[in-house]
Amino acid sequence: MLPFPFFKGGLPKWLNQSFVNNDITKFVEDMVQKSITSSMKHVEMADILHAEREEAMQTNPIESFQVTTFESHDHVYVRMYIKNAEQLSNLKIYHNTNQLIIEGLPTPESRHVLTLPSMVKMKDSVSEYRDNYLQIKMKKRMDPQFTEVAVPPME
Repeated sequence: MLPFPFFKGGLPKWLNQSFVNNDITKFVEDMVQKSITSSMKHVEMADILHAEREEAMQTNPIESFQVTTFESHDHVYVRMYIKNAEQLSNLKIYHNTNQLIIEGLPTPESRHVLTLPSMVKMKDSVSEYRDNYLQIKMKKRMDPQFTEVAVPPME
């Protein structure tokens, strides 16, 4: 049983007429062509961007430094890709309430300053190295201190 009654006796006569079929066919073909063309443009742009990223990494392999910063409700996390665990001995990491300073990666003379997405406490930071990633976990500072500044009245 089909849900539409006109399918019992086949297609209606008006649907078999050639001018309607040609218009519908042409419209569908045009829409498919436009869809494929726009999709191909997006794929081409993605390929170009991917190629540019690969070129940038190949031209400067020593300065490649992969760091990801994200936050949860209570913590700020910083993840760094470290290919060789021997590099950990040269690594020094410092932080204040809004910045993380990384020295010794990828070269011993390198120094990177990252701005953290939220204020963090000066204590209670923990790091862990696993699966070629060094992850630093810093507790968020929940009590930002504000000082009011007096504004002189207009006379």
